[in-house]
Amino acid sequence: METIWEQFAAKGQGAVDGLLQNAGEYLWILFSIALILLGARITLSLISHATKKVMVNQRYHRDTLQGRRLDSIMTLVRSVLRYVIYFVAIMMILDQLGFEGVASSLLGAAGIGSLAIGFGAQNLVQDVVTGIFMMFENQFSVGDYIKTEEVEGTVEATAMRVTYLRTFQGEQVIVPNGTISRVVNCTRGGEVAEVIIATAYEADTRQVIDLIAQVAEQYGREHQDLIEEMPVVPGIDSLGESSVNIVVRCKVKSMKQWEVERGLRLAIKEEFDRRGVEFPYPRMMVGRLDETVHAAPPAPPKGGREEATIPMWASAEEEDG
Repeated sequence: METIWEQFAAKGQGAVDGLLQNAGEYLWILFSIALILLGARITLSLISHATKKVMVNQRYHRDTLQGRRLDSIMTLVRSVLRYVIYFVAIMMILDQLGFEGVASSLLGAAGIGSLAIGFGAQNLVQDVVTGIFMMFENQFSVGDYIKTEEVEGTVEATAMRVTYLRTFQGEQVIVPNGTISRVVNCTRGGEVAEVIIATAYEADTRQVIDLIAQVAEQYGREHQDLIEEMPVVPGIDSLGESSVNIVVRCKVKSMKQWEVERGLRLAIKEEFDRRGVEFPYPRMMVGRLDETVHAAPPAPPKGGREEATIPMWASAEEEDG
């Protein structure tokens, strides 16, 4: 009776003999798999190079909106072809490993696969379908600045399943397409720059409004490359606890609202400083309570009776009468 070690050695020797006898075939399989992987890598590189060449070609970007639309399509095509190439490469590798008919078996099991996707990959399907609809409906393009329910930023790329955003802080945010239900596209159409200027209650509000209007008009004449319509001062926006808030609005070109708002604030601040107009700030009256509570009452008049104090508006009426 053979021992365990003898059985193990016999099996190992058989495997080595089989490997040596079929070494050429195994080497060919490994070589074929390497060629498949290399071909997939080269194909992906060619696709990436071709799409990038189209995206940087100025001939296709003479119109800004058309150029962004084309960039979005190219990133989506790149993503779709990447998945297709991966799938084809895997099928070819399985075929080289001896799993003949895997592709036909997978296609034959499409019904079961659809059921599994319906229960286990609903989010994946939703992401893909939503991404396709967003692209065909042209909701946004690469280079657009958009706002969603949770994040805002510049669109860097759009794929089948996700959208890549870059925030002002430089962070890259990957948003699943299925979670995007409401999009605000800040790039398309004119934006409105709005600045709220807090002024003091003690100031002459009408004169302050006229001064702000003059500064805003001067800024508009000097920065016509940023604005579409001259700034206007509708009037008082609100009455705060310690300030009269005056609003300035200006219709600006795409993505220029922040620059115009900063410029208007600086121009108004400099003019206020030059004219000596003060900005309000919270103030607190501080005093000793005992001085008020224990203060001596006013002395009565010499006639022995306390005369009533007549308000100014009442005395003015008597004089008029």
